[in-house]
Amino acid sequence: MRLYHLDLLAYTGKLEKEKMGFCIKCGHALAEGAHFCGNCGVPIGEVHIEPEQRKTVYDGELHKCPNCAEILNSFMLSCPSCGYELRGAKGASIVKEFTEKLEKIEKTREVSKRDFFTGILTVLDEEKLNKTDEGKINLIRSFSIPNTKEDILEFMILAASNIDLKLYGKENTAGINSPQRSISDAWLAKFEQAYEKAKFSFYGYRDFMNIKEIYEKKMIQLEEEKRRKKNSERNSIILLVVIFVVLIILGLLQEYFSL
Repeated sequence: MRLYHLDLLAYTGKLEKEKMGFCIKCGHALAEGAHFCGNCGVPIGEVHIEPEQRKTVYDGELHKCPNCAEILNSFMLSCPSCGYELRGAKGASIVKEFTEKLEKIEKTREVSKRDFFTGILTVLDEEKLNKTDEGKINLIRSFSIPNTKEDILEFMILAASNIDLKLYGKENTAGINSPQRSISDAWLAKFEQAYEKAKFSFYGYRDFMNIKEIYEKKMIQLEEEKRRKKNSERNSIILLVVIFVVLIILGLLQEYFSL
C-alpha cells in the first residue's frame, strides 16, 4: 500500500512538472498558473523573436559632382545642379580596346603591289573570305558585351555604323555570302545581342531610351532596305512576265498577218 502511495505521488509530480512547463526563452521552470517567467519576465504563451535588423547593401559606383556632390547620371558633360563642367571622364576603354584590335587585324590584310601609275592598292580576291575577314568576324562574334550603360551605348553606336544597309537592299551586288555581308552580319548579330542585354539590365532607366532609340532606328532602316529589295525583285519578275507576254502576242500577230 505504501509503495502504491509513493508511485502515485511520483506520477502526480511528473504530471505537475509537465503541466508547469518551461520558459521558451531562458528555459526556466514555470510555476503553475504563472503569466510571466519569473526569471526573464517573458509573457507565457508568447513566442519571443529577436527583431531582425534589415541590412542595406550598396552595389556599384555612385558618381557625384566634385563641386557640389550632386549625383550624376551617365553621359553628363556638366553638373545639372551647379553647372560645374565635368572633364577628364574615363572613356569607354573596353570598346576602345576592341576597336584597336579590329584595326590591328585590318592591317594584316594582304594587298597587291602598288600600281605606280595610279597609286591605288587593290585587294586580292575580294569575293572570298580571307584570314583578315575571318579574324574580324571571329573577334566580333567573341566580343563580350560590356556591363555598364556607357560602354553598351558606345558599342551600339560602333556596331550600328558598321552595319552596311546597302548589303541588305536592292543595291547589293556582292551577294549574301560575300566577305562584306558576312562581316556586316556579325555586327548585326552582336548589335542585337547588346540591345537584349541592355533591355534586361537597364530597362526602365532613362539612359536605356538612348540605346533603344539607336536600335529601333537601325532596325527600321534595315527592314526598309529589305522591303525595297523584295519589291524590286517582284517588280523585276512582273516586268519579265510582261515582256514575255508581249513577245508572244507580237509573234502571234506576225504569224496572223503573214497568212
